[in-house]
Amino acid sequence: MDEQTRPQDVTPELSVATGEEAADLARALNLDETTVSTWLAQGIVITARRGDATVGLAHLINDRGHAEVADLILASPDADITAALIQGAEQIATDLESPILVVSGVASAPSPAYRSDGDEWVRVLPTRVVVPTTQAMHSFGAALAAELRAGDIVLATGDLGAGKTTLAQGIGLGLGVEDPVISPTFVLARRHAGADGRPGLVHVDAYRLGSAAELVDLDLDETMDQAVTLIEWGAGIAEDLAGSHLDIDIRRSGDPADETRVVYLEGFGPRWRDVDLSPLSVLPLDATSEETGDNN
Repeated sequence: MDEQTRPQDVTPELSVATGEEAADLARALNLDETTVSTWLAQGIVITARRGDATVGLAHLINDRGHAEVADLILASPDADITAALIQGAEQIATDLESPILVVSGVASAPSPAYRSDGDEWVRVLPTRVVVPTTQAMHSFGAALAAELRAGDIVLATGDLGAGKTTLAQGIGLGLGVEDPVISPTFVLARRHAGADGRPGLVHVDAYRLGSAAELVDLDLDETMDQAVTLIEWGAGIAEDLAGSHLDIDIRRSGDPADETRVVYLEGFGPRWRDVDLSPLSVLPLDATSEETGDNN
């Protein structure tokens, strides 16, 4: 460890504990071993370590779609460890397809996504959709288009080749745009007219943009009210374009030959407050569109 790096500055490493770790966890965090064994048997225990030291745990219960961080234990008070454990619980609860997460035992909201409910904090979790093929990503985009309306801002993130442009093509299909939806990498923004009274699609590639000011220079406000604006690589610079936005995070598997993508959708702001996106997670994503070969 660098001599200028303090132990408390090291990002905690998270893992899911097994039953064999009950005694070690109890000793490290001054807990009753029977209690820890019960947590391990009845739920999921997420541990946080810095180096060889166990510095905290979160006891996550997932019962019939209701996920709760019922216990949060730290070796010593540390906001970074608390945040890391809660984020780990959010990811696991999302992958278990729980619609909400309840967090107990913390004094303030873990993030702006939480609202107060008595002594607990509650947040709606992202919707998780498994998309098995490129064709299915087109179908998913077309289905998502039915939830979109003029003025919506959609931020698509994911590694190169994750399928952001393929998703945009599906959304274009759902909106009925007539001209091909291709990557706007070199022109930064392409505008597509909608059909039969449906909104158009403004497709932006922000990969080469370094700030929100550069995004504003594209004059997106001129068409924003009449179209769905989808911005690839927009995270970190496009959230303030409007009062609401939909985040779409596309993740690929570790196998380059595997087309499967896991898509996480999360709405922010008044526009998405009462919108239930969970039906998208159970769609039959059949291959209904033509292969384009563009999987950016």
